[in-house]
Amino acid sequence: MTIGMARGLLALAFLAYLAVFAAFPPLQLQDFPNHLARAQVMADLLFNDGAEFGRNFQFHFQFVPYLLGDLLLTVLVQLTGLTAAGVIWAAVTFLSLPCALAAYLRVKQTAPDVTLLMLFTSLYLSTDTFFVLGFLEFKLSIALVLVALTVVELLRKRWSRGRFAIYAVVVVIAYFTHLAAVVFIGVAVGAAAVCRLVLQMRQEPANRAAVIRVTLNREMILLAPVLCMLVWHFLAAVAYRQPQDIVAEAYNWGTFASKVSRLSWGFIRYNRSQDAYVVATFAAFLMYCVSEKRFRFRIDFVGPQVLEALTLGLVFLGLYFILPFEQAEASYIDVRALAVAPLFVVFGLLSLPPRQPSAGSRLTLPAIALASAVACVNLGYLAVHFAKENEWLAQYRAVVANIPEQGAVLPVYTGRRTANIYDHLHTASFAVIDRHALTPYLFTGDRGNPMKYFRYTNRPYTPDEFWYQSSLDRDVDWKEVARSYRFLLILKPFMPDRIPVKTRTVAENSTAVLLAIE
Repeated sequence: MTIGMARGLLALAFLAYLAVFAAFPPLQLQDFPNHLARAQVMADLLFNDGAEFGRNFQFHFQFVPYLLGDLLLTVLVQLTGLTAAGVIWAAVTFLSLPCALAAYLRVKQTAPDVTLLMLFTSLYLSTDTFFVLGFLEFKLSIALVLVALTVVELLRKRWSRGRFAIYAVVVVIAYFTHLAAVVFIGVAVGAAAVCRLVLQMRQEPANRAAVIRVTLNREMILLAPVLCMLVWHFLAAVAYRQPQDIVAEAYNWGTFASKVSRLSWGFIRYNRSQDAYVVATFAAFLMYCVSEKRFRFRIDFVGPQVLEALTLGLVFLGLYFILPFEQAEASYIDVRALAVAPLFVVFGLLSLPPRQPSAGSRLTLPAIALASAVACVNLGYLAVHFAKENEWLAQYRAVVANIPEQGAVLPVYTGRRTANIYDHLHTASFAVIDRHALTPYLFTGDRGNPMKYFRYTNRPYTPDEFWYQSSLDRDVDWKEVARSYRFLLILKPFMPDRIPVKTRTVAENSTAVLLAIE
């Protein structure tokens, strides 16, 4: 198959994914409703003087992570409306990785066949567990890591003040998007520097001291913007925390067994058995591609590009084992490294020398067929779940529509965890979106979340969000609930005898019930 035909297939695949996003707006990605609700509140605070939400929320510009993504989403909500903004934001997030990857591969002077196969792979990796969890700003930050590495590659080829300034700006933008991006840029730049140093020392054994000195001087300059942002975050940005802010997460590294069991975490989304089919298709694609390659455990054989890519993959895998699962204001910390490791491992494997020389303008039919199969199977999997979630959400919002404007609502989450997704965890945020209601579970600085710039003015009584699943009924102060809220919005199914306050049913269907507290 020619490169031109493969490019046509790739373009059709991208259009198919975007068509699914348009047909079934992915507003029900686990955390996404919470982010959309915050964007709607911020739009009101910034552009409407807080007419709807000014009594309950406040925004103060602060130099902390998440700010940039929230501001961009807020502007989108203001310009296009919430549903369109949600679709556009999800599509931009989805496209960010392939676009950044294309730039990175171009600068690395990657062979056309490897570039196309990597871009097909990116369709799958763009819609991993983090995407369906609604961690969209984190997904954008991964693309920014690749953008930073692209500029670093250009700097290593030809140093200039202009390019370094662009690199520094990218690091700052990455910080305002997600803290993990800055850490990952530093790790990737450092690991790549070690690879290059090893290769240069092998090539110039007589000048090792000079090679080490020059390389270290250059790499320290490259690491300077990263170190500056980390120093700012841990010495200055922490001052934005207020004494009354709660601690959202306790320190938890996990166990070695749990670390091993979560190695496949990024590939397990809605349903383990269904995801197994997608993973099997992806594994078949990789196995075929590797079978067409030659591999020897010699640095001079694999070449600098393969060595660097595989080293980065192994370094991020090691980072996963080093980092804790959660601490202080963040959770899912360690598994974030698993969003980067597969990208570099696949790149390294596909870049291995072929067994038999072939025309540079052609791809083997089985390779492109399997790459297309991965994209199609993954798209079908997502389309089925997006369609199902859209139908469910329409029913849920029909119940939410019965909440009076600006009513005080306590959501009761009775859902369960399926694979890596908490089913409908933050759907109650649509009470804020649709009815401008007050709910206590938006991500805010006073709740111990990283968004220190966004806070409740007077956050009402807030039971643990998972009290129902954890059987912590005794920890809920129902007298305080009755004083603070007018309504309970409860997911179905639930046990009525676990709600020990007098209520009357306002609306219900198969998804939820809205109870008025009497």
